[in-house]
Amino acid sequence: MVKISIFCCSKVTQKLGCSSTQCLCALKNRIGAYSRHTRNTEVQLVGLVNCPGCPSEIGPERLAKQIKNLTEYQVDEIYFSSCMNTFCVFRYDYQALIERDYPEVEVIFDTGRPHLPPIQIEFAL
Repeated sequence: MVKISIFCCSKVTQKLGCSSTQCLCALKNRIGAYSRHTRNTEVQLVGLVNCPGCPSEIGPERLAKQIKNLTEYQVDEIYFSSCMNTFCVFRYDYQALIERDYPEVEVIFDTGRPHLPPIQIEFAL
């Protein structure tokens, strides 16, 4: 069994009301990066985590605490959602933090195609 978590952008979920439905659908149907697991592979979602905020707004220790909580559930993979891949200029910093502090956890990008309408993308930026 593979235990995963999806890491989402808090600005997109709070400002635009994203419910992460597209990400969960992609997981269920093994679309995008989730296609690395066949339908025969048991995948357990152990967390849907919102980013605690941009590093200029919060310290990286808040992210580290969230990841530590996930490791208590033995998370194997953390998928950065399409909103993190689209909007987050700090995603590679977050990836480096996770890989440095939790080398047993794999960070994966590209959970599927961006699914926000252009007007919402403009608003989020």
